[in-house]
Amino acid sequence: MLRLAEIGLFLVPFALYAAWRLLGARASAALVWGTVLAVGLLAGVTVWYGLERSLPAGVQYVPAEIHDGTIVQGHGR
Repeated sequence: MLRLAEIGLFLVPFALYAAWRLLGARASAALVWGTVLAVGLLAGVTVWYGLERSLPAGVQYVPAEIHDGTIVQGHGR
């Protein structure tokens, strides 16, 4: 399932293009730097979240299984 951050990163270029078309030469430097800061923050949070949720090196992932009619979530072994 796609994460919200991945969808956000996908939509950023379209939003930037729409803002550029709508604002044109009226865009202030503060708006441009705010946009750059927001994109950088989103990218940083995405990297941090990916590193936080990853399994340590050498750990094998065991996918979800069904045992006796109950679902056992995937985990590292």
